[in-house]
Amino acid sequence: MKENAMNAVRKPADSLALDLDYAEAGQVHFDRTISELGDDRLRGPSLLPGWTRAHVIAHVGFNARALTRLVDWARTDIEHAMYESADARNREIDCGAPMSTTELLRLSHGEANALTLAWRAVPDDRWADEVSNAQGARIPVRDTVWMRARELWLHAVDLDHVASESDVPAAVQRRIVQNVLDTWATRDSHRVHAVVSVTGERLELVPSPAVVPATADPRATVSGSLPNLMLWATGRRHAGVSALDVSGREIGEAPTARRWL
Repeated sequence: MKENAMNAVRKPADSLALDLDYAEAGQVHFDRTISELGDDRLRGPSLLPGWTRAHVIAHVGFNARALTRLVDWARTDIEHAMYESADARNREIDCGAPMSTTELLRLSHGEANALTLAWRAVPDDRWADEVSNAQGARIPVRDTVWMRARELWLHAVDLDHVASESDVPAAVQRRIVQNVLDTWATRDSHRVHAVVSVTGERLELVPSPAVVPATADPRATVSGSLPNLMLWATGRRHAGVSALDVSGREIGEAPTARRWL
């Protein structure tokens, strides 16, 4: 990936460096998608119920601002909530939705650059410091980098214009599916195994053993392409994913995925 301000961020570990690269590439991809939208298309529906494309773009811009607050918390030891409240988050998005394409691009660029500067200011020994995400869970601040990357790649698809799930790097798709499986297992004691078919190969993604409670439900198994599994697991699309019985035989469409976030 070409050199830019993101590469100046300190990278104390290979995994963090990789997440920074995913975030960088995701921002470029997202901004390119915005630039190809005219103001008329901004008001069209996105893949997220009740949101126009402009709502999605405003959300992604303000999400960078919210993550910057968490990074500043870790850097300064002064607590900053990601969002004041769910209502405040929604009001912010509604205020941004009427903006023009130019204004939304400016928002996207400006907030992304501020987040990059915040990451750059984190000392190497502070990346493990914990902050609270929007759900109130404690996370190391380094997780904000992956959260941002995930946000950018998924919401570019949600714009439903030019960008598609096939643009998302396979490693990012796989990790998103794993995130969802882990969340279901830990939060809901709901175990789902996902079988991915790639050129005839079948690879099973299972919830991480460390996060599966002893009381977890017996597993359900679904199968589909990696892009379809990603869209199904994150509640974006139901097509192309099948339920499997214990022998691995397809028995119909997969059920509607549970809420993830």
